Amino acid sequence: MYFKSATSAVEFAKEETEKKGYKVDWSSWFTQIACGGRYGKLRPSIGEYHSFTVDLIKGNKESDKCLSITLYGMDSGKYELVSYIN
Repeated sequence: MYFKSATSAVEFAKEETEKKGYKVDWSSWFTQIACGGRYGKLRPSIGEYHSFTVDLIKGNKESDKCLSITLYGMDSGKYELVSYIN
């Protein structure tokens, strides 16, 4: 899926995950998404990928599943999102 901003892309991934009955671990989200994880920023440059893994909670317990998010900076200035629960 393509998005105008990296923020809207990750918010979409979060909403889709919550529809499946999971909650995003806020501290993991903050470290990986808000602070940019190992990249230091959320938005990838044109032609680059940024991948993030966010811990999930199900039924008030830490889940063994996690949300994997990959963003690609397209030439058009949009962002391609690939996300899944693994």
